[in-house]
Amino acid sequence: MNYSLSMDSPFNTALLAPEGRAAYRIDTYQSPCTTTVIKKMGGGGQSDVEVGRVAWQGGRPGTAVVHGHEMFVNKSSFFSSSRTFTALNGQSYKWTFHEGSALMASNDSRQAPAATYTPATRSNPALLHITPHGLTITSDVILSFVCVEGERRHAMRKSLG
Repeated sequence: MNYSLSMDSPFNTALLAPEGRAAYRIDTYQSPCTTTVIKKMGGGGQSDVEVGRVAWQGGRPGTAVVHGHEMFVNKSSFFSSSRTFTALNGQSYKWTFHEGSALMASNDSRQAPAATYTPATRSNPALLHITPHGLTITSDVILSFVCVEGERRHAMRKSLG
């Protein structure tokens, strides 16, 4: 499933389904502490449902909760830029980065791809592609994406001064 981002931001955007409908909404609020909320948009008169939230601490994801369960997104190793987490299905996953793009795959010998992120270009919107493997944990994919890309963007802004 390809979700295009209405704005190339992990903090405030809508994830648009291929037909152009907003499937998820990501909003960040500054008061009293910075919190990002992810909602699955209700269709056909149904109400929106919160699937996760991230409470930020100094540009890093402090507390991340998906479907009421806390998720811990950690550095893979001290010098690594990759991040690991355990999804609600009990499987460990790893986000790795290359020139602004990101790949999420199972953190085992199979390294089964679950999602990719491609930043926006002049002619194409940013894209979060969730593979059939990742569709079984869509909320985990989206919440972990917000955590890792949000942290990466904060670090980039901080390094630019």
